[in-house]
Amino acid sequence: MLSRITNLVLSGVLVITVGVITAAAFTKTVTIKVEGMKCAKCSASVTKALKATDGVEEAQVSSDKGEAVVTYDDQKLSETKLREVINKTGFKAVEPPSQ
Repeated sequence: MLSRITNLVLSGVLVITVGVITAAAFTKTVTIKVEGMKCAKCSASVTKALKATDGVEEAQVSSDKGEAVVTYDDQKLSETKLREVINKTGFKAVEPPSQ
């Protein structure tokens, strides 16, 4: 009886662990340099566009730093799509240096 309960508990823990690992694998965070933002209204415009994009979980945009930090579901969109969204706001998402 004790062995059966132990097996059930271990199975439950395994299912939960796999679920958490799988969910985490779909979430990415990227920092994108953005040119042309001069004020809080600029960063608010980029933030609004990013947050309206399906798959974006969080967007923090700073005109002072000239960057957008975006957490997104990489199963729904790509970093390239995020750059397109930023570019459509009238600002320029700087491409990362090629390696």
